[in-house]
Parts: sequence; structure tokens; C-alpha cells
Amino acid sequence: MQDSMAALEQNYITIQNLVNMLPLNGDQAERNTLNTQLVTARKAYWSCVNKAFHDDDPQVVDLTAQLKQQTRTIKDAVQNVGDIANKLDQITTAVNTAAKLAALV
Repeated sequence: MQDSMAALEQNYITIQNLVNMLPLNGDQAERNTLNTQLVTARKAYWSCVNKAFHDDDPQVVDLTAQLKQQTRTIKDAVQNVGDIANKLDQITTAVNTAAKLAALV
């Protein structure tokens, strides 16, 4: 699997795992926001399945690096999921990067 595609998949899986943990915490507005971000991450991932990125494209390289870092930040935040409101900004940033990356395929 290409590095870019792997980054999109990991982003989607990380957010999905967070959604699965959320019923224990957060209010309905936070759950709605997180579910919207999950749908956007899923669309970015599935729009790229069976397609190929041009890994020599500087935009692809840059967005892949950004997405990997942002996903690591989300994973770290999941360790302390207590205050989900602060994590939603990090998730939104990562999902926006995933959408930009997916648009390049």
C-alpha cells in the first residue's frame, strides 16, 4: 500500500476508534461533530481505494507527512479522551488534510 493511502486509512481508523469510545463521554453536539468528521474521513479514504497517488508529487508528499503527524496527535489525544471538545479541533484539521490529499488522486 502506498504511504499516502496508508496515511488516509490510518486517519480513518483512528477517528473511527475514537467514535466507538465516545458514548462514554461527551454530549450530543460533540458526537454529531465527530460523526460528521468520521464520514468525511471515510469518504476521503474510500474515494482513493483502487487509485494511485503520484508519490513524487510534492503536494502529496507534504500532505501525507502532515496527515501522519495529525493522526499521531489524535492517537495521543485518544489516550486521554476525557475532554473530547478539545480533540475535535485536532480531528477537524486532520480530516481537512485527508480531504486535500484525497483530492490529489
